[in-house]
Amino acid sequence: MHRSPSILTNLAFQQSRIWQEAVATICRPGESPDRLGALRQGIRLLLRRRRFDVVVTMGPRPSLAYGLLCGLLRRPARHVMTEVFLDEARPACPSWRLKTALFRWVAQRALGILTNSTAEVGLIAERFGIPAANLRFVPMYTTLPQPGRREPNDGSVVSIGRTRRDLDVLVAAARRISARVVVVAGRRETLPADLPPNVEVFREIPLAQTHELLAQAAVAVAPLLPAERSTGQVFIFEAIAMGKPVVATRSIGTVDYIRDGENGVLVEPGDAAALADAVERLLRDPALARRLATNALDECLSSWLPDHHAQRMLTAIGELWSASRAARNSPAP
Repeated sequence: MHRSPSILTNLAFQQSRIWQEAVATICRPGESPDRLGALRQGIRLLLRRRRFDVVVTMGPRPSLAYGLLCGLLRRPARHVMTEVFLDEARPACPSWRLKTALFRWVAQRALGILTNSTAEVGLIAERFGIPAANLRFVPMYTTLPQPGRREPNDGSVVSIGRTRRDLDVLVAAARRISARVVVVAGRRETLPADLPPNVEVFREIPLAQTHELLAQAAVAVAPLLPAERSTGQVFIFEAIAMGKPVVATRSIGTVDYIRDGENGVLVEPGDAAALADAVERLLRDPALARRLATNALDECLSSWLPDHHAQRMLTAIGELWSASRAARNSPAP
């Protein structure tokens, strides 16, 4: 009779009751894994792993710490990673080569890896020298507690985020956009010195304030730099969950979720004119903007909530565990 694997994790996925009921966590009540540090998380996982079929790790550093500890001590890792080091390839950089070698070693000893974009399956398999069958694509979800259309809007265009954002293209596009353009960026992100008067910049503001700015927006924009890993999805899913039409760069992190002309608009990387034209088209045509936003929100409510994500993760973990058991039990050729 088929059974589900027992799972130990460092992943504090509190938005989903399905996940909470299916796994055991190394975190004590009220404790956040972020405050434990990667090494402490790895040690706790190592000490408890024998009682579980699978250990699921979230975050590149805890994943690496746990995998290295098991490897160095020659203990079975029973490891499924949900996030790995996949920065832009820099073969001439010693630190990049070291990180890649360490993750390759850990990945080759693991049961498998979960990704949140289809393109990452092939990229990770090639970089770490593992079969594509050891990876599973698990769609992302909205982190917004109460999805639903936020109305009315103030006519603004809002872009929020730090990782791999193309702020030069965004500012160039803003010069062609007739509306107020609100940019929420990190402290270290660099913007052009000569900002147009319609651009307003916020840095390191509280999450509640970013949500308020997004709730007031007419259009959400995610301008992304080309990359070998998915980025921008948290912001995109927040916008979708608020019923905001999304304009995004066509990239690894967007094409699994945004279908151009159906539930959002995709533009090519680096094309400021196309970005501006897409935003202006939605500002001038509220009916189009509402249709795209409604399609995306409906899909979010039916497929992209935390419990949907949790169930897909559990299914993928079970598949990787079952495949590993079958491989161990199959007769040698």
